[in-house]
Amino acid sequence: MANVQVKSFRAYWSNWKTSWRWSAGGKSSISLPVTFRLVLASGSSKRDCMVGQWKRGRMSNGSSVDKFSDWEADGPESAYWWNGDKMSSAGYGEWDSAGLVATFEDDPGFHGAEGDLYMGDILGGPGYFQFRTRVVKKDSSLTTLAEINWWMRIDVPNPGKGGLWWSYSDQKPKTWQELEDG
Repeated sequence: MANVQVKSFRAYWSNWKTSWRWSAGGKSSISLPVTFRLVLASGSSKRDCMVGQWKRGRMSNGSSVDKFSDWEADGPESAYWWNGDKMSSAGYGEWDSAGLVATFEDDPGFHGAEGDLYMGDILGGPGYFQFRTRVVKKDSSLTTLAEINWWMRIDVPNPGKGGLWWSYSDQKPKTWQELEDG
């Protein structure tokens, strides 16, 4: 039986990172760094939980379009950044020495893209690209122990010369102290 309880699960968003192409054939980047911090309750075991992220929406970079009509794993191997035994190559995570505090990093957006940039709803309209970041119990139930839902939109038809980008979530504190104060 899984012995795990979540004390807190929070996210902290940094400022957007942008780097626009300055010549024809150049590449542009825009991303939103986010750090997730999971604190397990005393007596919990990190081996009894899994942490991962799912995505839904549409992305295009001027040369290709990716559509995620239903919730899909946001990682190359699986949705789980931590599978109860090891870290995946996504989520850039680490646990403290006691195994009760984990930190994960994500940087969604475009890196070295050509052309216009769009990240939003599946139909390419005014809605948002969606993320669901979860801590689940590692057993057959996969019970959700904690969840952060967040959204972002990038609409840059001409990188470096105009466009909009923004994000929001169901919890978005400004400092680590706010994270701890809950």
